[in-house]
Amino acid sequence: MHQSNHHFSLSVQINSPREKVWQTLIDVPTWHEWDTELKQARLLDEFALGAKGVLTPLTGPTLNFVISELVPYQSYTFKTKMPLGWLVINRTLTVKNETTEFTDEIAFTGFLKRIFGAMLGGRFRAVLPEVMNNFKTIVEGR
Repeated sequence: MHQSNHHFSLSVQINSPREKVWQTLIDVPTWHEWDTELKQARLLDEFALGAKGVLTPLTGPTLNFVISELVPYQSYTFKTKMPLGWLVINRTLTVKNETTEFTDEIAFTGFLKRIFGAMLGGRFRAVLPEVMNNFKTIVEGR
């Protein structure tokens, strides 16, 4: 995949079984423990397709999100409405040998995707390695 500030991803190898990684990944109230850009995250329903939630970033307004795709223990996508488009986050788990590969893919879509990429994507992209490493440390420490 071509990396840009409006569409980018990063993968990390985690020395834990996929089930353990998945349970941490879908524990929405703890997202802020590893995602340094979040103050708070909460889900208004059970973690399921169509479930809605709320994200409170460190800066900027509170955002509503919806789980738009879900394959249990493999992947999920959630999206947040932006003017004339979406912020789409896809999280995928793949088992490789004795490890679980976690990929976090972030994309701004729609007419203003390049503007949002310039405004927000650069920062998201810069902190993603730290966020992924935090996640890995938390999962492997449990």
